[in-house]
Amino acid sequence: MIYKVRGYVFFRMGSEKVKKDRLFSVKKTISIAFAYVGILTGAGLASGRELVQYFISFGIAGIAGVVIIAGLYMVFGKMILSLGSYYRAQNHSDVLSQVSHPVISHILDYSMMLSCFVLSFVMVAGAGSSIGQQFQIPSWIGSLLCASLILAVSYMDFDKVMGALGMFTPIILILILIGLTAIFAGPQIDWSKTIETAGNTDSSLPNIYVSVLNYFALCMMTSTSMLFVLGGSIMGLGNAEKGGILGGFLTGLITILIALLLYSKVDLIVDANVPMQKLLQNIHPVLGFCMAITIFGMIFNTGFSVCYSLAKRIAGDNETRFRRIMLVIVGIAFVLSFIGFKTLVAVMYPILGYIGILLLVVLLTAWIRERSNIHQEQKIRKGIFKLMMRKTDENRKFTHQDEQKLNQLIQKSAVDDDEIRHDMKEIVKEKQD
Repeated sequence: MIYKVRGYVFFRMGSEKVKKDRLFSVKKTISIAFAYVGILTGAGLASGRELVQYFISFGIAGIAGVVIIAGLYMVFGKMILSLGSYYRAQNHSDVLSQVSHPVISHILDYSMMLSCFVLSFVMVAGAGSSIGQQFQIPSWIGSLLCASLILAVSYMDFDKVMGALGMFTPIILILILIGLTAIFAGPQIDWSKTIETAGNTDSSLPNIYVSVLNYFALCMMTSTSMLFVLGGSIMGLGNAEKGGILGGFLTGLITILIALLLYSKVDLIVDANVPMQKLLQNIHPVLGFCMAITIFGMIFNTGFSVCYSLAKRIAGDNETRFRRIMLVIVGIAFVLSFIGFKTLVAVMYPILGYIGILLLVVLLTAWIRERSNIHQEQKIRKGIFKLMMRKTDENRKFTHQDEQKLNQLIQKSAVDDDEIRHDMKEIVKEKQD
């Protein structure tokens, strides 16, 4: 008997086997979603610095802007991870070269490489600011620690890397909820006053419309490269889509909750290098300490992502070259982090955001054009998996016609024949084990 479970097809091998396979698929989707959040929720968002600059400073209009951003995270999360999975991307150029004109592809390729490079030292600087603010030590110590961790993790297996990227997601959600509970359980907040105060703070953006577009374009510019790599590691297109939607929802939820916290204490945090850390420190020192460690972890997530994806883009499949390039990138990032986190966010983020608008157009166009092909590819991969499961099942007959059908599906797939045959065999073996 055949069961369709979470985008894959499994053969009945007892109720326990079916239950295990169902759990595996759910766990995979959640793992992808947490990694998505980890890649996007870097120094600026986790610290609150981005939200102060892009949304809080526009007063009540900023609230609407944050809600719109939350919706965009879900829509583009599904698109990007699906495209990465469809093309089995190992770096961003694997997708861009397929979905855009060669000139546009080269422009975005070099722009995304530049974005990854810029974000590498912004993240390392952010780590230094977070640790320095919490422990009253020179910021370069935190930057050095972050740079060292990036190097160490980059040499790990990718599945372990994906787990590391997602580990801080539930922690930051818990801390935010604790902070909100403490704020709303305390003295009544005069929201009209706090929103008015927020609207009087400085922003480097002219209005909320430009701010929303620039901010989301910035997020995509600085994360799409690694999100393509994440999507490329996923064979199941259904898991990629669901992981992107769930990851987008969680990222949007975190963004909205952080914004609420910042609005509630805007007079306290408006000039802080790391607003969220200062806010929770004001509630209780233990919360401040926990937030400092968590922000450091989220900063590390994004710092690692941009360094890793940039090194992969330059080195390709050459592992030895990859390790050397990672060392160079992280070393330069550490040196440039001495410029200072707050200055880097204010100057570099808007510039990257404007460049990222072109990327949004390309991604949206690619999704519209390739959507039907992606759905067809999803059916093909399900069919290949089903036939390979039958081929390796001693209790089922695998006919010559089945072999022909399997070969036809492999040839129809958008993935290289040898690659999909090898990768699908690994998945089948994993399911059987």
